Amino acid sequence: MVRCQLLATGSLFGAAFGVPQTSHVPIYKNPSYTAAQRADDLLGRMTWIEKIGQLGGARRLFERADNQLVFNETALKILLEDQNGQIGFGANLNYAQQILPLANEIRENQINNTRLGIPFITVQDTASSIWINGGTLFPGTCSMGATWNVPLYRDVVAAIRDENLALGIKWVLSPEVDLARDPRNGRNGEMYGEDAHHVGEFASEYIRTNQEKDEHGYVKVATTIKHFVYGSSSGGINTASIEAGINHIFNTMAAPFIKAFREADPMSLMTSYASVDQVPMSTNKYLVRTVLRGMMGFKGLIMSDAYAIRNMYTQSKVATSYADAALQALRAGLEHELNPAGPGSGSPATFPTLLDSVNNTEVAEMIDDAVRSMLIIKFKTGTFDLPLPSVAALNQTLRSQRHLEISRKASDEAVVLMKNDGILPLSQKATPKVAVLGPYADVVNSGSYSTNNASEHTYGKSIMRSLKSKLGEDSVQYVQGVQVLSISDDVSGIPAAVAAAKDAGLAVVVLGSGWSSYDTTLESRYKTDGEGFSHPDISFPGKQQELLDAVLDAGVPTVLIISGSQQFLLNNSTMRCEAIVNALFQGEFTGDAVADIIFGDVNPSGKLTMTFPQAQGAFPINYDYFGSDSQGGFSSSVRADWWWPILTRYAPMRFGFGLSYTTFDFSSQTLAVSDDAKVSKSGSATGSILMTVNVKNTGDRAGKEVVQLYYRPAYSQGVEVPVMKLIRFTKIELAAGESKDVTLTVPIHELGYYVDTKWRVNSGLYEFWVGSSSRTEDLVQRNITLA
Repeated sequence: MVRCQLLATGSLFGAAFGVPQTSHVPIYKNPSYTAAQRADDLLGRMTWIEKIGQLGGARRLFERADNQLVFNETALKILLEDQNGQIGFGANLNYAQQILPLANEIRENQINNTRLGIPFITVQDTASSIWINGGTLFPGTCSMGATWNVPLYRDVVAAIRDENLALGIKWVLSPEVDLARDPRNGRNGEMYGEDAHHVGEFASEYIRTNQEKDEHGYVKVATTIKHFVYGSSSGGINTASIEAGINHIFNTMAAPFIKAFREADPMSLMTSYASVDQVPMSTNKYLVRTVLRGMMGFKGLIMSDAYAIRNMYTQSKVATSYADAALQALRAGLEHELNPAGPGSGSPATFPTLLDSVNNTEVAEMIDDAVRSMLIIKFKTGTFDLPLPSVAALNQTLRSQRHLEISRKASDEAVVLMKNDGILPLSQKATPKVAVLGPYADVVNSGSYSTNNASEHTYGKSIMRSLKSKLGEDSVQYVQGVQVLSISDDVSGIPAAVAAAKDAGLAVVVLGSGWSSYDTTLESRYKTDGEGFSHPDISFPGKQQELLDAVLDAGVPTVLIISGSQQFLLNNSTMRCEAIVNALFQGEFTGDAVADIIFGDVNPSGKLTMTFPQAQGAFPINYDYFGSDSQGGFSSSVRADWWWPILTRYAPMRFGFGLSYTTFDFSSQTLAVSDDAKVSKSGSATGSILMTVNVKNTGDRAGKEVVQLYYRPAYSQGVEVPVMKLIRFTKIELAAGESKDVTLTVPIHELGYYVDTKWRVNSGLYEFWVGSSSRTEDLVQRNITLA
């Protein structure tokens, strides 16, 4: 049935645009010309309606109903009429091997049966896998950030890139470089962490790896850096407004963007839903054209987020119609509308209304610029020239042995040991039985934008099942105890969980939030984290805390496993646990990694990238706060930042922290400057600083450590700067007793900051800290004066 519908589309395409002429080979079809030359040639041949069509697309070609793939006729109708720039595969629970032949038919029809043969480019979300079933499932973005291992991440990104390419996906809607600074935000799992330099390093590697050239010189996969500007929305709510001045944007929120522009050159950018300083980003001409294009120098295509242009009319009420919203967005500098275009979505795209502006020369020029940006991406990625992917190549690529091995290695390094009173690692011989408790023990909680139904175990094993594989079926007693649901008050299962814990003499309690699923029946019942889910209460959802407290009150030694990306409130009761392990968002091997870590077969090496708050309202809590943020009052008698409970901005479970089963000693720290070091009066700088430190593994087993370098100018001019900022890091592996000198080099130019959009570097005293985390006790300070 589906195949017949697709074969019939050839006549629909032909009727809409006519059969192509083949009298000669035009420039746009000749690969010997540059992408810009080909785009200009094609642009001159296109009709008004063909140009408007390139400004959008249909991202949901396929749906899923009754566990079957269903072709989305509504999406095809949209493609044929006026949104034919890009396509997407839609429902992510469909399987790659089912989709590819059908998608190729649609692609071939577009190339062979339209007037100019302008191909669709396939665009997909992608975070920890391809975004349909059948690929390798890697740990989530927050988890990869916690590895602090950029070379390992390069391997992960290359594997996902190649799986996308096997499906003909040439454009991805990543990386997300927003900073995870609000624990209420449900999208923190899509982010690398709270620090701009750390995020910028991972994001730049993501872009470089995807946008590598193939053997023909084509970009493999175009990337979309996002969301400009986002991450600190009011109340942690997804589409809410942001209060941000220009210095905060340049120095913090946009810092990863600026780094990526300079080091990796992303081919496209997505603006956010947010209103910034009361102006929705979809109409924010100052931030898009003046700041992003002019001051920051971004050259690629600029697209909207889904629904964002529509929201100006329906939500923000700054546009009087869909057509008005489209014109405002175009004038602001947006060039492509990302619209899900699902059946019955009630969300019409707005850019097709620009058809009515055919006689407006101002609009025509802006549309030409937008279409040129789109065509350049298609030409640079070989979308016009390369053959369509085959099912045979798809089967060789998806879930290859190498990709599975990379996923396992990433899982081992993405787990963070947050507390250990000596209980870990457990001895397998001395652990005849263990009680595994909690609603996240038997799910694979992989987070948003992952193709995994948490409870179906399609990819990998849950933590409970991995422990059974390791210890044997009879050695693990599993009791869920409470429901996943945050609204469930059912505590009837807690007594059985406590009884199991007492019987075993050891409890592994798996609590969390998330529930990765795009099955709407499950999503509506179980999901507690992700896009659209914000958290006014940052405790474990539902009755999970009551379950943990009951086990701890029973006096049973307890290992807490945290599942999910939230910065949960770890209260005094929770801190009674003998050990706390943070598994974050899982890949298909995270269950095995957690089992191996708690029994000592893998030495944990992950580090936190998001600071954990100590009270419900004790945030923002990011490590790089301002000095003025940590002043609770006006006299020496006021020694806290928050009262009742009495807390300071300095939280112990902070950025960069993570334990190991071995110990590392940092010694012989030396700080030097290169011979050409100089800071001019105008605020420019040359030369570098070099921090060298000897790191020794002083324990009895091999381990990995992250060497972290922080800094600040002792005094700044014009703006306040944070108490410290990360500027370099590297992950090293040392055998027991082995030592290594590590040198971290920083160009002095990078030690500056923006004042009213102008970069400046101070002369004078600088403070540097080197160590294993941002905690005071893990750092050694060295100062240097720059002249």
